[in-house]
Amino acid sequence: MLRTMAVRCAVLAAAAVCGLAACAPGLGGTDDPAGTGPPGDSADTAQTGRYSGLPEPCGSVNGETLRELLPDGDPETYAGEPMETYDTGRRSGCDWSNTGDTDSQQLSVDFLRVISYDPAVSDDDQAQLDFQERATEAGIPAAGTEPAIPPAEDALDSRALEGLGDGAFIDDVLTETGQGDRRNVTVTFRNANVIVTVTYTVSTTLTDAPPDSARLQQRAQTVAQQLAGALDE
Repeated sequence: MLRTMAVRCAVLAAAAVCGLAACAPGLGGTDDPAGTGPPGDSADTAQTGRYSGLPEPCGSVNGETLRELLPDGDPETYAGEPMETYDTGRRSGCDWSNTGDTDSQQLSVDFLRVISYDPAVSDDDQAQLDFQERATEAGIPAAGTEPAIPPAEDALDSRALEGLGDGAFIDDVLTETGQGDRRNVTVTFRNANVIVTVTYTVSTTLTDAPPDSARLQQRAQTVAQQLAGALDE
């Protein structure tokens, strides 16, 4: 009988010690303020991007600019056609097109909000990686490196741009068609976790007068500057 009581007392004493250990700070209990928590908690989650939404794309380019890029259009032309996307909070865009007697113009804008699914990479960093991949595909050297081919004397070749977002480049391609020439100018820039693409295309049936590179580049950059401002409104 006495032996049984002694065993019970020993068990109760051990349980009491374990209970104290579980509650004492710094001993690995559930109330341990220095506990690391389970993997994937907030301490291990990458920082979210600056932008949580996107502007309305068809209203992001002002009317004066649209009339300059798409001359002699009608109200339907300037209203634009929204891009079909599954989630306008992640991607949105708009297209405008105009056809004249000897030439036609097309303008498109594309907003992409980048989200990183890697807890070690922030949204902004993932957007930078995606932006640099696009620049590489366009033949634009990374920042701080020399281009493989020296720039032309008119400096209008595809190249990096300064003063636009957190990074930008322009790509200019002239294509000869069976009915004339087509020039396609694309400006791509990044603001934090959003990548924006402006594409301005002019086609002409006048074989002796290809679309002017300087004018098209200036117009595309004007649109890009307006879109950069629209992101912060």
